[in-house]
Amino acid sequence: MTITGDHQDFGFRIDDCGFRAATGENPQFAIRNPQFRGRGFTLVEMVVSLGIASALMLGVGAAMLIAARAMPDARSPTGAIVDSGAALEQMITELQYAVSIPNKSATMVEFTVADRDGNDIPETIRYEWSGAAGDPLARRYNGGAAVQVLADVRDFALSWDLLTITTVVPQGNESAETILCSYDSTANLNNYPMKSSEWYGQYFRPALPADAVSWKVTRVRLSARTDGAAAGECRVQLQQATAGKLPSGTVIEEKTLLESSLLSGYQEQEFTFTQAGGLSPTQGLCTVVKWIADATACQLWGVKANGSTSDSFMVKSSDKGVSWTAPAGTSLLYTVYGTVTTTGQPQVQNTYYLNRVNIRLRAGADAQTTLQSAVRLLNKPEVTQ
Repeated sequence: MTITGDHQDFGFRIDDCGFRAATGENPQFAIRNPQFRGRGFTLVEMVVSLGIASALMLGVGAAMLIAARAMPDARSPTGAIVDSGAALEQMITELQYAVSIPNKSATMVEFTVADRDGNDIPETIRYEWSGAAGDPLARRYNGGAAVQVLADVRDFALSWDLLTITTVVPQGNESAETILCSYDSTANLNNYPMKSSEWYGQYFRPALPADAVSWKVTRVRLSARTDGAAAGECRVQLQQATAGKLPSGTVIEEKTLLESSLLSGYQEQEFTFTQAGGLSPTQGLCTVVKWIADATACQLWGVKANGSTSDSFMVKSSDKGVSWTAPAGTSLLYTVYGTVTTTGQPQVQNTYYLNRVNIRLRAGADAQTTLQSAVRLLNKPEVTQ
């Protein structure tokens, strides 16, 4: 600032251009400073401004205090509910995708979920509480170390809603081996030579108890002998029977008959079968002797008259088993052994599938912070009761 002129008597006047100093005698004294522009605050204005600012600061402080008190404290009931809710949500999110539950109790559940890491092995997750008040709810992943999910647990309970499927399984009582049917005679006996143009067999259907549900053939005996040189060969078959009680061509099982194993006199030859089971009580079978080799492979013994019934008679084929007839009155000498299965007490089987898990959880001492929820299992895994 520069002052010019006589300094003994001067004054100040404010105008729009800044400060001007002048005496009555010399108006050329001037003081100019660009910092002094516009008017300042009066004392009244300053007092009012401070009052308003104080009121605003008090309001902001009160709002911050209220907000701080509203935030949940981990030790408060609200904090306990928030923590419990987070743990419950995590458990429900994982449990709903369970594909199997190998272990479960009132305070523990172990389950598997689909592969998450690409190794084609399901992941195993386990939630468990010791049952002691104050112990944490822990989670294990694939058998690793337990990780605390929720501290200070005072109540944790699981209950299971099961879907029960009941199946009634019929039961049968199988008898000991017994003679199912047979034919023997000393009259009207006849030789039946086994040739390529002469095949023989026997239709039979055993008389079974009224409560029979199935039967099975275990052994068949036929009477046979050699015919000249012992070079023949046959197959002894069990075949399904047609509706007309003739061989159908469907072989259940067959055994080999070698003429070299026979004698010149008739003897019973036994053949064991293992695959002729589960036969219907109304179903008959055919024993078929199939020619394989030699002009006459062997001779079978039977009767030419008075040997047949509606459920037991000889059958014959002249075209290598393509078609069959039943000569009247004829029958082979034979015995069929087997077992009979009769009805027993039906067995009831229950299969249990987990439909829903009910969960109760509380952290802290306040009983009012208890949370209850339930989760439906999307895959409904099979469990034990």
